[in-house]
Amino acid sequence: MELTELIYSLHKQGLGEHLILHLNKGQPLLSKISYIKGRLTFDSKNHLSEFHAEQLKPCWENGTLGMISNSIGHEWESLTFHGLEHCQLPADLSATRHGAMVAAENEYGDKLIDFVGSVYRGFQLMLDNNFLPVILFKPIKTMSGETGLIVTDLRAAPMAISTIRTIHDVVRTSIEDKLVIEIDDADLNTAEFENLFGGFMEK
Repeated sequence: MELTELIYSLHKQGLGEHLILHLNKGQPLLSKISYIKGRLTFDSKNHLSEFHAEQLKPCWENGTLGMISNSIGHEWESLTFHGLEHCQLPADLSATRHGAMVAAENEYGDKLIDFVGSVYRGFQLMLDNNFLPVILFKPIKTMSGETGLIVTDLRAAPMAISTIRTIHDVVRTSIEDKLVIEIDDADLNTAEFENLFGGFMEK
């Protein structure tokens, strides 16, 4: 699958909701994308307009957190995030960084390293563990051969805390309205459920 075709197919499932890190004539771009009259365009807001490509090199070289792909064969309708263990591309990670990824998990026991689920839950998992996920226009395959795009950690590159906070807020805003906590995720017993929600249900 050609890159343009891949991007278009992912865009139909919500790629435009997420920040893309890209180089345009050597200038870093970090913004959302859209299709206008069939042409791929970047939003006017570039969160890294004052950066040089060399400063962001770690994001391409050793920031890989996993990948996104279309949700074919899954119950969720959003893009799918696959943790690093499900990706064919070997990541060049230091022992310390790999250890941090293995240790990264959420309160429900989902681990980042082998996560497979909706992009919103995956990105939330990353934010909760101090990673800052953005997407690269760099193809990658799952172990089963499905093609997608790399998700990298923007914090792999050194930058001011104020910049990190601004981009963190953009990423969080893009996912927080999409997250749905299921009853099974909440791990409530029958009595707890009745106490919390009984008043809203017809007897």
